[in-house]
Amino acid sequence: MKTANFLICLLWVCLNITKGNFQDSSQGAIANEMCKIYTENAKKNNSCPIPLFTPLISRGLFAERAEFPHMVQVGYKGENGTEWLVSGFIISKNYVITVAHGTRPRDRNAPEIVRAGVTDKADLSTAQIRTIESIIVHPEYKPPIKYNDIALIKVKEDFIFNKFVSPICLHTNEENPDVKGIHSGWGPTNYLEDRPTHMVKILVNFDSNESCNKIYSRQSTSSLPQGIIKDRLVCAGGNTIDGCQSESGGPLQIFRRDESGTNCMYDAVGISSFGVPCGISQKPSVFTRVSHYIPWIEKNVWPQK
Repeated sequence: MKTANFLICLLWVCLNITKGNFQDSSQGAIANEMCKIYTENAKKNNSCPIPLFTPLISRGLFAERAEFPHMVQVGYKGENGTEWLVSGFIISKNYVITVAHGTRPRDRNAPEIVRAGVTDKADLSTAQIRTIESIIVHPEYKPPIKYNDIALIKVKEDFIFNKFVSPICLHTNEENPDVKGIHSGWGPTNYLEDRPTHMVKILVNFDSNESCNKIYSRQSTSSLPQGIIKDRLVCAGGNTIDGCQSESGGPLQIFRRDESGTNCMYDAVGISSFGVPCGISQKPSVFTRVSHYIPWIEKNVWPQK
């Protein structure tokens, strides 16, 4: 009887594999498949972001148009108009990732709109503005604790993907990359600057969680009761001269090398969560580690998969 049941189960598995119904349950299978689709479309439409960094640049530079087409600004409407206070990044035609703490501001209403396709705030010729339909905050985000600082924003109208607006891939590997990271946003690049109107970019080193823990060991136990948890947080920028904590919600990213060996897409490794004030050198910024939240992201963004 046991042998018969085993043969029936084996036959069922074989039939489903043959029909293409057997799904890969490994972490990141859906995210990686979507990345392949995004890459193919970008190459087909000649809209791959172009790497514009020169070697060994560690201080902030202005981003070029279409260099970070996944970047969005999150807008809060008030008496004086819309304030763009938090960043985010596009991961699908109707979803953006940002930080949870940016969706629950203390001194203003929840965000209502997002704006994509903007590199310079003075040039909105390629902008796409979308109304927020809903916000999904990670269920384990419990402020003032800084863990699980991640949220999904769903927009009412799909983004129109082009050279200036397109998604980013998600980094599914749990280990730090062995290359420099790229941090983009609208935050100042040193303590002498105000918030710029033009998007900036900065190359950063990935820091070990051990060294990061030493630096943040004096952080209030109410916000980091277990310190810098490796699988949930990633640190970067500790060796960057005059580095600053950029606008929250922006990605810590790397170039993704595809099967053909070319760079066409970025991988989002982290989400800018918290850091130190400008002018304090040797202190890294801390990012929510994307790979830890892949199952939650996939479940909400691509449930049909």
